Amino acid sequence: MNTRKLSQKDLAKLGKVSTNAISKWVNGISCPKIETLEPLAKALNLTVGDLIGDFGNKENLTEADKKFIALPNNKKQLLLKILQDIEEGL
Repeated sequence: MNTRKLSQKDLAKLGKVSTNAISKWVNGISCPKIETLEPLAKALNLTVGDLIGDFGNKENLTEADKKFIALPNNKKQLLLKILQDIEEGL
């Protein structure tokens, strides 16, 4: 789990991308390019699999994970944005 409190500006710097790119990802307008995933994962203390939702072994998924995976992408993005806003408010 991400234990670092980073602003979008901090994450952009660590991930070597623009703040505009981070904003677009957070708002579900675009997705990161594959070559940016590793630096972003490291900046967030996550794995690349954590970032992309590596659910390769579907046998071990919880019912909540299965429901989340089945959601349309726009609803996933909205839920992730809500969770991020909650985390940033803590």
